[in-house]
Amino acid sequence: MRSLIEWKGDEVGERMFPKLEKLTIRNCPLLKSTPNQFEILRELVIVRVDSEMPLLNLCSNLTSLIGLEVYDMKELTCLPDEMLRNNISLQNLMVSGCGEFRELPQSVYNLHSLKHLTIGNCTNFSSFPVPSEENYLTSLQDLRLLDCDGLSSLPSGMLEHCRSLETLSVSCCDNLVSFPLHVGEMPSLSYLYISQCPKLISLPSGGIHHLTELSELEIGPFSEMVDFEAFQLIFNGIQQLLSLRTLWVYGHGHWDSLPYQFMQLSDLTKIQIYGFGIEALPHRFCNLTSLGTLRLVRCKRLQNLDFSYVMPKLQYLCVEECPLLEALSDGLGNLVFLEQLHLVNCEKLEHLPSRDAMQRLTKLWNLGIKGCPKLEESCTNRSGPNSQWSNISHIQKIKVGGSTIQDLHS
Repeated sequence: MRSLIEWKGDEVGERMFPKLEKLTIRNCPLLKSTPNQFEILRELVIVRVDSEMPLLNLCSNLTSLIGLEVYDMKELTCLPDEMLRNNISLQNLMVSGCGEFRELPQSVYNLHSLKHLTIGNCTNFSSFPVPSEENYLTSLQDLRLLDCDGLSSLPSGMLEHCRSLETLSVSCCDNLVSFPLHVGEMPSLSYLYISQCPKLISLPSGGIHHLTELSELEIGPFSEMVDFEAFQLIFNGIQQLLSLRTLWVYGHGHWDSLPYQFMQLSDLTKIQIYGFGIEALPHRFCNLTSLGTLRLVRCKRLQNLDFSYVMPKLQYLCVEECPLLEALSDGLGNLVFLEQLHLVNCEKLEHLPSRDAMQRLTKLWNLGIKGCPKLEESCTNRSGPNSQWSNISHIQKIKVGGSTIQDLHS
């Protein structure tokens, strides 16, 4: 239907599809006109239609929408104010990939039933209206702002009454400077992601430890104006979050340590440490006794990984883009429950632990090595003085340089 320009309605006085509740229009970039006879429509999805006219036509008589999703509509600049005023039962609103989309109308605060709001990959989106009087998004459970480079701030008070909010994600907004986040007023928040916003200087106030339901946290990196001490203060009291299981934290290359509060998270099961300037993991890292997944990414000063302590539940270890790492010590053999080991783009990495240490990893069944040229050569060469094949030959599945070189159960 890529050449469709006009979708004509039925004769005057007759209703088209009188029981239609869900409508999806997809891949009709030239479409300019549609009927407006779908009075009981509840869910509308429009994908890759360049003109905003079909959306305006369809919504001109609608009062029953509970779901509206718009993707890749080139000419859309703003949702019609009247459309939101007429559809106060709207529960799900998503706008994605609309490069000219700039703002939401004031009537968005009339949507007291709105549960899910996503603005994604709208590079010119620049503003939310300021809440007025007693109109707030009191039912909002899920708010996502992704790849909105035009957005520099959120209005004060926008989130203050969102006590039902469970997921808050603000990511890859390159020009976001100010983000008023009063965590003490979000008792239901379980998932908090504030990441990849390189100009952000306002940090969460009130202490993350008030988010007693929080189970996943992704945070950083922020503006270079935010120093390590200020960043570290965010995590005061984090050990009180008994539900926290997943932590993704982004730092800066000149930060040579991790926030000390992390060493108190004995119930944490997953952690990704990204972009810090640490040379080694701190010794107190062994306090993370519930950790099952550890990812170290772009820690460009990392030189030593010595697991001289036991991490009794660690099953997955990934080390990626750590260019100074040359060897893995025999301490790796203490990770007796390790099942998967992935080594990616560590150009200087040359040596695995000794054969005896690797043999102690009896549960290790998946080994992946890619972008580590010296290590790849010694692991694929099954003989010779530099071969490390005997260190790994017992592992069920081995993938080197993107190719599977062993799969004992295939």
